[in-house]
Amino acid sequence: MNQPIIMRDLYTLLDNVTGVQSVKNIKIINKAGVSNGYSAYGYDIEGATINGVVYPSLDPSIFELKLPNQDIKGRVVSY
Repeated sequence: MNQPIIMRDLYTLLDNVTGVQSVKNIKIINKAGVSNGYSAYGYDIEGATINGVVYPSLDPSIFELKLPNQDIKGRVVSY
């Protein structure tokens, strides 16, 4: 509750997954819409991100990954 998302930590976690050589980019997208199974309330992720840290709202709040099997997407890119 009320904890920021530190992007550097996400990169480190993903880099430590077996088979992952490096992570080039992470993009967090706020999905909203009760009919889609998410919260009715949206959040400005881009506006809440400062120096690689996504800050929660001032109200008590929590970041949740609701449907990880469909909401986490990755792709292989060549350099």
